[in-house]
This record gives sequence, structure tokens and C-alpha cells, in this order.
Amino acid sequence: MEKYLVKIEFRYSDAPETEDGSTSRNKMVTIGVYDTFEDACLNGNNMLETLESKFELHQFPDGRKASKERFSKNGGCFGSKNTLITNLAYLKTPFEFYAKIETLKYNPIDEAIEDVVISSKRYRNYKIGVSD
Repeated sequence: MEKYLVKIEFRYSDAPETEDGSTSRNKMVTIGVYDTFEDACLNGNNMLETLESKFELHQFPDGRKASKERFSKNGGCFGSKNTLITNLAYLKTPFEFYAKIETLKYNPIDEAIEDVVISSKRYRNYKIGVSD
């Protein structure tokens, strides 16, 4: 079974809160988990519209404006279901953001445990063979 996670990460600077003086911050927001890729695209696009309503598109030196990148049903602007959209050539924001649709795969825990145990045994046998 597969589901689709839509999330956005904000990376920004803030005044230091601790003695180490770190000003880098990040905030991860889950937009939602959806049964179909189409639903994930629809909700991801709604989230992008919120950003577009608050920030203007980048303008290139030749006067062209950046196109609005969108999640799409055919796999996204980068041609795969692991779409990554950023502000870098998209919106003028005082922060960086990274929006993504990730495929979540649900597998039975018994299968995962069996795979891990077999791999661990294979590794032990490999290490014994390398030691000789």
C-alpha cells in the first residue's frame, strides 16, 4: 500500500536564543498524507497558492518572470513522483523553502524484521570471511 506525504520545510535566520549564537532555524510542516498522487498534487498546489499570494515571482535580468512551478499529476515539475519545489528560481521570499511529495510505502513488519535478520547474518559471515 502506498500513500503520499506533502510537506514543506522552511529554512530561515532568527536572533540567537542560546549562548552558541546559532541563528539558523528550520521548521518542517506536514501539509497532509493522501491516498492518491493526484490528491497530494491538489493539496500541494493549494499550499503553493498561499505562498504565491504573499510573495512575488522572481524576475530574470532580461525581464522575464519565473513561471509558477506546480506539483502535477504526471509526476511533477522534475518528472518524478518525488517532486521538489523550492523558492530559488520561483518566489522572492526572505527565507528558503523546500516543498516535496514523498511516497510512503507500508510493508508488513514481519517482512522487514526477516530482511534485517538475514542481512545481519550475511554481514557476520562476510566479516568472518574478510578476517581470515
